[in-house]
Amino acid sequence: MKWMAAAALMLAPVMALAQSGSCPELKNPELKWSQRQGANYTICYLELPSSLGSGSGFGVYLGSRTFKPDKKARAEKGSVGSQQVQWFKKQTVNNARPYSREALVNLPGAKPKSKVRIYTWIDAATAEQLDEAFGLARQVAVQ
Repeated sequence: MKWMAAAALMLAPVMALAQSGSCPELKNPELKWSQRQGANYTICYLELPSSLGSGSGFGVYLGSRTFKPDKKARAEKGSVGSQQVQWFKKQTVNNARPYSREALVNLPGAKPKSKVRIYTWIDAATAEQLDEAFGLARQVAVQ
């Protein structure tokens, strides 16, 4: 399964999150990440509250791996936290989740020295799940 990368608001907090192995904070304290930690990355995943157990949700990857969404699959513009992003249609096995999306979050400033990449993705089977996941993406907050 492809893991896709994440979200943040400023370079220093994002680097701290990736190095500490912590997921970004969420504005809604009732929401909780599922976290997976690797040697040089952190993956955070949040299932859609309306579809628990369905495999639909919003994910964030913080690490050094590079992701390149297919530019031909450009979809809508949106935001992750306060950062503007361009969402792209994401391929899923057997098109099981046709409303899935992926985006790269650009860190503020010119050419940040950090090698931390932020990749975000949405797994959604319906337009309603996609809208709910867009709402979760806007909930990402970094102190």
